[in-house]
Amino acid sequence: MINKKKFRMLALFVITALLISSLASCGPAATEEPGPVEPAPTEAPPEPEDTPVPEPPEETSIVILLPDDPPNFNGNLIFSGYDRIAQEMVMLSLAEVDPEGNAYPELAVELPTVENGGVVIDEDAWTMDVTWTLRDDVYWEDGEPVTADDVVFTWNAAMDPETGIWTPGADYTDSIEVIDDYTFVIHYNSVYPGYLSQMSMAHGFTVWPEHYCDAEQGYSYWDCHMDPLANGPYLLEEWEHGDHLTFVRNPNYFEEGKPYIDKVYFQIVPEESVQKTMMAEGVADVNFWAREDFALELDELEFIDVSVSPVTRWLMQLWINHSARGAFDPVGSPHPVFGDVRVRQAMRIAIDVDSIVQGIYPSGNFPNVWTQFFRPPYDICDTPKPVVDPEAAMAMLEEAGWTDTDGDGVRECHGCATGAPEGYPMAFDFIVWSEGGEDYARAGQLIAEDLQAIGMDPSLSLETGAVLWDLEGLELTGNFDMNMWDDGYPGTDPSDYLWVYYASSAVPTAELEGWNIMYWMNEEFDALLDETYTVDEEYRKELFCQMEEIMQAEMPTIPLYSYAEITIYNNRIEGLRSTVNAMVNWNIADWKIVE
Repeated sequence: MINKKKFRMLALFVITALLISSLASCGPAATEEPGPVEPAPTEAPPEPEDTPVPEPPEETSIVILLPDDPPNFNGNLIFSGYDRIAQEMVMLSLAEVDPEGNAYPELAVELPTVENGGVVIDEDAWTMDVTWTLRDDVYWEDGEPVTADDVVFTWNAAMDPETGIWTPGADYTDSIEVIDDYTFVIHYNSVYPGYLSQMSMAHGFTVWPEHYCDAEQGYSYWDCHMDPLANGPYLLEEWEHGDHLTFVRNPNYFEEGKPYIDKVYFQIVPEESVQKTMMAEGVADVNFWAREDFALELDELEFIDVSVSPVTRWLMQLWINHSARGAFDPVGSPHPVFGDVRVRQAMRIAIDVDSIVQGIYPSGNFPNVWTQFFRPPYDICDTPKPVVDPEAAMAMLEEAGWTDTDGDGVRECHGCATGAPEGYPMAFDFIVWSEGGEDYARAGQLIAEDLQAIGMDPSLSLETGAVLWDLEGLELTGNFDMNMWDDGYPGTDPSDYLWVYYASSAVPTAELEGWNIMYWMNEEFDALLDETYTVDEEYRKELFCQMEEIMQAEMPTIPLYSYAEITIYNNRIEGLRSTVNAMVNWNIADWKIVE
């Protein structure tokens, strides 16, 4: 349980005094005859009428709410979200991805493409070189220019086998070659379609200063990600851990006149009820990753608006272990319940997703999703929506050898194909990610009820992400039956995401911390996935639809619905747009106060 913290309201005042004094003197009075000159009386000239007195500019500021401290300013390490929103304030990437999924240059002068000569593909060797040119007007806050050496320094540090971290594109990148201060070439050992977002905030990847960060400490451990040297729109002025972070505008930001807002405060407020009160009273301005019911209630206020991302990303799924717990072998030691595809297919048509999302999210912002390919431009596979049919689901379980002979409402194995012993009950643990909050728990309960109705016996519980996803957690060690949480890929390229979760080579082993925690392996799927590493978009669409057919047939996971990205904000802010491809402050340099 999170302890309540007493919130100290930030009072933002600027007091400036402007003193104006006028001194005037008059010359001697003219006389017609010579004689002693009488001194003229000294008088102040009359004040000119209607002379405006200039007012000092008023400092502008906003308050963004965070439930917890950022762990650091490097969102490539943990991705709590709070690290990335802090990182977005002060650091820049090569390129970024907008809310619609379009890449645009940030540190780069332009996006390299085949058409402009920035991308060169060797068709015979199936390799690729990408040339990037940096802007020459971006500086670190200490005045040093941002150069190609900083990019290479950052990449090499991230790739260090001892102190670095895997990042998308790492397996396809051979080296980076500096051409001059502002030009470099990335040499790929294969064609890599995700090159535009590889060093973007879509993956928490920003460029770090070579002259400031300590290479010996290493990318994952260096001090500079706790006290960053900024090149972005804001500078970190103060960080009072557990209470607030203060950012001030960067006077040397490369976009002249930006950012428009002078100060941005991140206020740490764990309690949702306090967040709600602060937004309703106008004390806070932005609350991102908001619950829908929270947003709908506050949207009734005249000064509150709600921004929903134009596309969705986060796909809620049931992550199913196909292997016996801790066995890591879905073929030799299949899961006693889920090892038979007919069981997974029966679950698919037993769960009434429409009723669940309509009951919890009545606005329609959380659509039923039954395919991995639900985002443009790959939402073209025409996969039929599953028809909810509990009777058909029960018939499939009967056929698979699961019957309820003792009449207790729970099926047992009687000739089932998973290798479970005779009489083994159709019981399993069903864990829901606890930090997902009330809505997750409600959805989990409704899913459990649908499965109970067809004779299954899920034991529902909540568990933290640390317990689920730690290197020694339940999932990487295979010690779970079925879990529920959401994830998704940034930008528009799903290849790396599909590899991480579904490739046979991503099954966790003693040597590999892969995230194919279902232990699902399909050679045909793997071959198709390898083929998607091309820049031929029409061919990729064909491949993804073939992969979708395989996933629908084998049901490695069960997709449920997609989470909307909802931001509540005070409408005195102009320019805020929710996105699933970065954090809500992706364009904070463009935000304005319009009151």
